[in-house]
Amino acid sequence: MRVLFSSVYPHLPDVIGGLQTTTDDLCTALVNVGAQAAVLCGQNEHDTTGHALPRRDDTLGYPVFRVADPIHDLPLLAASWEPSIIVVQSGTTLLPMVISALDTGQPTAVYLHNVETHQLGGTLVPDASILYLANSEFTAQRWHALCGLNCVVVPPLVLPERYFVPERGEQVLFVNPTQIKGVEIMFALAAACPDIPFLVSESWGLNPNWRNHCLQRARRLPNIEWIASTRDMRAVYTRARTLLMPSLWEESYGRTVVEAQISGIPVVASKRGALPEVMGAGGLLVDAHAPISEWERALRRAYMPSLTYDRLSEQARQQAYHTAASPVMLSRFLSAIAGHGIERSSTATGL
Repeated sequence: MRVLFSSVYPHLPDVIGGLQTTTDDLCTALVNVGAQAAVLCGQNEHDTTGHALPRRDDTLGYPVFRVADPIHDLPLLAASWEPSIIVVQSGTTLLPMVISALDTGQPTAVYLHNVETHQLGGTLVPDASILYLANSEFTAQRWHALCGLNCVVVPPLVLPERYFVPERGEQVLFVNPTQIKGVEIMFALAAACPDIPFLVSESWGLNPNWRNHCLQRARRLPNIEWIASTRDMRAVYTRARTLLMPSLWEESYGRTVVEAQISGIPVVASKRGALPEVMGAGGLLVDAHAPISEWERALRRAYMPSLTYDRLSEQARQQAYHTAASPVMLSRFLSAIAGHGIERSSTATGL
């Protein structure tokens, strides 16, 4: 089995985000069971020149092909690498990549990691030649309502050993200080709770002006510590007591929730998208538009030492090992793509 993952987004370490870490964990798991995996990706999230030179590296344990125009180069790579299946992943222009994959004649799957229709570059339609995968029940239901797609739900594979930490820190962790992730709620909570230390960890590449603006605000609050993005999240989770995830957009999954819960770190999250589904009983939900006083009450319940905190911590651990059962997720993924390959082969031969 040779699986080629393709997206116009850059891959690790150029960009550190949920799509990139999910793809990395999945590729690593595939290699560990004897399959072959490769990634075709863009080179720079903010590069619009189209003049960057293509390059390949194998530093992640599998080949990564970094090109200026993945849509254009997909047929060339498919002809040389000869994948058993091409898995097109969410990007800024999804449909053109799907068409490029279908044009190769190889079995094609589309792994949907978000529900943003403005990033399609066209319209997705039900098609027997395309296997649709979704990262959550929420995502699958949304795409069924939008386009009539019937998706196989394959939650992101999370390798627990990459995120588990035995220690428990004392800070409230907030990852990815962007507006859609609820950074304004984080700042308001830090101001309302001067007795609670906050740790802000960057993730996506931030606009320099926005980053400077946020850093200036953080410096005015002595209980906020700001750190750069890192690939080894264990160094971050070992300092966390509670995860704050007040997202304003509809999270199609919320991978950071699972990563934190692996170590028994409870979560305070907004009732958006798949967050209630993913978090389970291992944390507390708050309406994204609730007054800061409601957010503060929930945060203190999920932070202060108490029987409530102990219960949430244990439920977080149980939820994570149910959600992040990597052998189960890998089996789901392999079963889905193998079945699609067999169906395509039978159709092609008229069986």
